[in-house]
Amino acid sequence: MIRFDPPALFAALDSERERRGLTWAHVATETGVAVATIRRTRDGGRFELDGVLAMTNWLGRPIEDFTREMRN
Repeated sequence: MIRFDPPALFAALDSERERRGLTWAHVATETGVAVATIRRTRDGGRFELDGVLAMTNWLGRPIEDFTREMRN
């Protein structure tokens, strides 16, 4: 089974944020996603697919880049 990997998405967001010299508020504005949603991604919390798609689009990467195989 394949699972979404929120920490991997957060790490990519953080890397891009640092590379571009942005604050989290700037990332939120550019993605159209609330800072609270980004925090939930960091913490592995619940969030809506629209937010995930907006964040992966901002990164220019497919959502599949942020999935992992779930071990039994």
